[in-house]
Amino acid sequence: MIDFKKKLNREVSKKHVNPIDLYSELDRSSTTGPLRPTQEKVLREWNDIHRGKRDLVVKLHTGEGKTLIGLLMLQSKLNEGEGPCVYICPNKFLADQVYYEAKKFGIKVSLITENNTFPNDFIDGNAILLTYVQKIFNGKTIFGLDNQYQKVNTIVMDDAHACLDAIKQAYTVRISRRRNESMYSDIVGLFEDVLKEQGEGTFVDIQENEDYESIMLIPYWAWVDRKSEVIKLLSKDVDKDYLKFTWPLIRDEIEKCDAYLNGKEIQIIPHAFNVERFSSFHKAKQRILMSATTQDDMFFVKNLDFSIKSIIEPISCSDKKWSGEKMIIIPSLIQDDFTREKVIEYLCKFDWNKFGTCAIVPSKEKQNDYSNLYCNILDKDNIFTEITRRQDGQYGKTLVVANRYDGIDLPDDACRILILDSLPFFGSMSDIYEEKGRTECEFIRRKIAQKIEQGLGRSVRGEKDYCCIFIIGADLVKFIMSSETRNYFSPQTRKQIEIGLSIVEMSDDGSEKKESYLMDLIKQSVLRDDGWKEYYKSEMEKVESDKTISNQAMLIMEKQSEQFFINSKYEESALIIQNFLDSEKLREEDKGWYLQEIARRKYMISRIEADKFQSAAFEKNRQLLKPAREIVYQPFSGINASRANNIQKIFQKYETYDELILQVNDVLDNLSFGVQAEKFERAMDCIGKLLGFDCQRPDKMIRKGPDNLWKIGHDKYIMIECKSEVKDSRRYIYKSEVGQMENHCGWFEEVYHDASVLRIIAIVTNNVAPDANFSHKVVILRKKNLRKLKSNIKKFVQEFKNYDIKHITESVIDSALNKNFLSEQNIWEDYVEELRRE
Repeated sequence: MIDFKKKLNREVSKKHVNPIDLYSELDRSSTTGPLRPTQEKVLREWNDIHRGKRDLVVKLHTGEGKTLIGLLMLQSKLNEGEGPCVYICPNKFLADQVYYEAKKFGIKVSLITENNTFPNDFIDGNAILLTYVQKIFNGKTIFGLDNQYQKVNTIVMDDAHACLDAIKQAYTVRISRRRNESMYSDIVGLFEDVLKEQGEGTFVDIQENEDYESIMLIPYWAWVDRKSEVIKLLSKDVDKDYLKFTWPLIRDEIEKCDAYLNGKEIQIIPHAFNVERFSSFHKAKQRILMSATTQDDMFFVKNLDFSIKSIIEPISCSDKKWSGEKMIIIPSLIQDDFTREKVIEYLCKFDWNKFGTCAIVPSKEKQNDYSNLYCNILDKDNIFTEITRRQDGQYGKTLVVANRYDGIDLPDDACRILILDSLPFFGSMSDIYEEKGRTECEFIRRKIAQKIEQGLGRSVRGEKDYCCIFIIGADLVKFIMSSETRNYFSPQTRKQIEIGLSIVEMSDDGSEKKESYLMDLIKQSVLRDDGWKEYYKSEMEKVESDKTISNQAMLIMEKQSEQFFINSKYEESALIIQNFLDSEKLREEDKGWYLQEIARRKYMISRIEADKFQSAAFEKNRQLLKPAREIVYQPFSGINASRANNIQKIFQKYETYDELILQVNDVLDNLSFGVQAEKFERAMDCIGKLLGFDCQRPDKMIRKGPDNLWKIGHDKYIMIECKSEVKDSRRYIYKSEVGQMENHCGWFEEVYHDASVLRIIAIVTNNVAPDANFSHKVVILRKKNLRKLKSNIKKFVQEFKNYDIKHITESVIDSALNKNFLSEQNIWEDYVEELRRE
């Protein structure tokens, strides 16, 4: 072999360390060009100012080349002799994409071998190791745990927000009822008594319905007391897939875990996550997180142990306020008739052959609404194959993905029409439980806003990319429209929503519109209407930077308290929370939440103290765990205000009719069979109040009695047992459900004696099982009559469209109630039907 270097008349230069110089020397593909100005600016700032700092966040618009920036940073470190280096992607699919990107730019990357071992060129610091988050964060990771770990100098984590969910899953044990029936049954049986105390009705529903999604938390006191039995049960399955990758992380700290269940599975999740165990990440000399400008990075402080300074002072390019074009269309605001169902049916009937369309929905249940239309339903088995085909230009049917707000890219013609359908759900039961217990909490709302923004970004992946985005689903429209929640979005997204609202205003000419009106808007975007492009650009140039970030005090408190909890310093952990409660002004539900957190810690020290704090927590927030002591029920008072007066007070809470109808649409949307029980029951409570009745939820208040109770007159009541999660195919009302209703009837008679009551089960069938019998008169609210009730309620509210919502007289309200068949007699008689027995 000829050594050409000997022929050089100068000393061979060392490898470039400056990433900008390094790029110019790479053996790149001819299709690659020079670095973009944004990339140069970020790389220069990193090299000149931040090269030696431990924690960094690189925050750029989508499509500005974060992948290449991260690879060049790592290559620079290798050239400096500071290896090994790792580049982490959110999933294997994206890791494959980055692999080909690196090859295109001439950057040497290596992969973990098929034998699950490290390649030598990674260990020797000669190549960047490219992997995905699940490979590093699991209990049997080849990177090692604690003090037995693979040393890494620098780590880049791409799309870090998407990686956070995967890290949480690494700690989560999922015991499927169908695949692990014996283990599921054994654990439920172990805690059956305390679960019934927390809510016998919910527990019965979980036992009877495998698809029941509403969750229960096993009380921490029972979990701690029976940890030995739990360990003994789980240890039998340590070699099974559902447990083996998680067991090493939790086996010695079961008492510090929480356990949740629904009809489908049990989830066991640490109460506080200890990322320090993954030492390759935690002890890396430099950790660089890649983040989009639309995301709130304060979650990195608590979950990845990043410094607050790294979040407040990210490496970014402030010259550009926005990137990409999004025409946000909210059909229900353009015209009431543009319902979710109608928009889906209209958009999905076309065979799009010049570009792709995609719908993102929060759940498989919502995904099923597309199954009878001309759509391609994606699941875990076909999603990446179909996404690749779409990226390669194979269009046609609308792709429908469930709960995929990150981790998939559909740039340019791969997606010109995006349907963002309904409010995102949380996947983790711990997040679902926190959402239920803290519905108005800033962090919960920020997490939801973050998921929405991730969804909005799936189809616009670069500066010149563009897309029509349809926002449908009453809950999602309400969240985006609300002045309280809209502020949780980034300035760029807020301005895009404002442009969407201006489209609504420009369309309000008083004429009735057909679905073709929506197609006209699509054409203006897709066919590149000059007027639209200029209008969008002029409005987006008005975006103002927003330096506001999440509640730092709350995040720091939670992080410090959890660190003490992890280290078994329970008194110190509780004191951190107590000091925060003493110093901060919080909503009652948040106070209750943190009092339960104190009780959780106190139980490790003093059970008497824990019970006091748990009782105080439950008094402030009835969504939390019911304490062991008996809770006293407070019956309705004897005097009712008039229905019209009650309705007046509700209307006066809203500034405008538009705010009112948004709330009503959201409530009515949740009052549908197939919706999770908690949301359905909450909606039933809201509807009762909207109709002017006094309402309670006894099952939530004291864990006894019916789901909903309305007082509709003097000594006159309606009690409702809700079975919203029962499948349409259900033939009978089961014996267990009959027994449950009978118990509630007995409770009502014990409390209200001989009062007149209409006993209703809201369920899809009116057939009673052959082995079941009611001893009380019970009637049924089925789908057809529920739709009729909802329709009449909406018409009732629409009566006030042209009124000053704060000054409507009682006589006008009474007239509207009677006109729309919502009188007391109508409610008592018109929406229910008799039981049947085959």
